[in-house]
Order: sequence, then structure tokens, then C-alpha cells
Amino acid sequence: MKFKTSMIIGLLAVIILFVVTAYLYPTLPDPMPSHWNASGEVDGYMSKPWGAYLLPLCAFGTWLLFLVIAKFSPQGFRLDKFMPVVGILQLATTGFMIIMSVLVLLSASGYPIDMNTVIGPAMGIMLIITGNYMSKLRKNFFMGIKTPWTLASDEVWDRTHRLGGKTFMIGGFLCLFQPLVDNAWYMVTVILVAAFIPVIYSFIVYKNLEGFKAEAKD
Repeated sequence: MKFKTSMIIGLLAVIILFVVTAYLYPTLPDPMPSHWNASGEVDGYMSKPWGAYLLPLCAFGTWLLFLVIAKFSPQGFRLDKFMPVVGILQLATTGFMIIMSVLVLLSASGYPIDMNTVIGPAMGIMLIITGNYMSKLRKNFFMGIKTPWTLASDEVWDRTHRLGGKTFMIGGFLCLFQPLVDNAWYMVTVILVAAFIPVIYSFIVYKNLEGFKAEAKD
């Protein structure tokens, strides 16, 4: 999918979200629930209109960020060669935020929404999509697994993102089972492990390839 096409789809989805928010706005309480704890219980409230429009505004801000990051990439770290991938990741990220926004709005409007049942699979799908395209990312400052070792070496970047793609996809698949496991820390643990393994791996690969010898003095 071309970058322009994915950005148009993302913008249309955000516009629809604002329309849905405006439609449901009269049914929303004030204050309205805005945060759920790990057990799926409401533990935070926010007054209207911020409670209604904060997440839609964040979704639009995310879309806008993906639109402009290519303009600020320095030489040697440009995104031009993988802009279609940038567009796909924009759709995955923006889509996840839109889903969360709709769930909050429906729950606040009185619909019986079990947040723990939906958040896990939604997060899982986003991780699977991200992992599937992660190996196609090239070295940059905005997306991917940006450790000192991946940014210092193209080889470390490529190897780390090949592994990271696998760990993210596995983690995403495991998140799909969140409703069955029904454990407050299950999804958090899965995500942390999926993200932490590539970070450690990048250090090991860099150490094996480059080492940590002192640089020669001028």
C-alpha cells in the first residue's frame, strides 16, 4: 500500500472517530470514566469535554506525527526507502487508538464493555502487524528498536529487527489470549518480554561484531 493511500485511510478513520464522539457526546456523563486498572475497574475520571475528545485528539496527533516525521529525518537516516511501511505502521497505531477511544466512549455511555476482554486482542493485532513489518525498517531515529548499538551499526540494526519482528509477532499472538487467561499482569508481562529480548540481543550482537575496545587517541 502506498504511503499516501494509508495516510488518507488513517485520516478518514480519525474523522469518523470525531463524528462518533460528537454523536455520543450528549449521552456521556460528567465526569466520565477515563481510565481502567489492570482488573478492568474504573479508577479514573475526567470532565467533559476533555474526557470525550482527549483520545480522538491523541489519535489525530499520532496520525499527524507519522505525516511529518519524514520531513525531519537527517541524512543517512531518511525514511524514503520504506515509506509504505511507515504508512502501515501508522494505520496499526492510529487504528489501535481509535479502538480504545470508541471503547471508552461506549463504556461511558452505559454500554456493558469489558475492557480487559477487548484491549488484549486489540493490542495483539497491533503487535502482530508491527512485528510483521519490523524487519523492513531501516536505521532511523523515529521507529523501531533504537538502542545505542542498533544506531551504531547497520548489521546490528538488521539482525535486531529480524528478531524483534518475531518476538513482537509471538507477543501479539499471546495477547490474543488475554480474555482467556484473565490475569491482570499477563499482557503487560508479554509486551515487556517481547520488547526486552531484542534490546538485550542488540547489545550481544554489537559486542560480538564490534567489541568495546577503547578508541584510538588522535
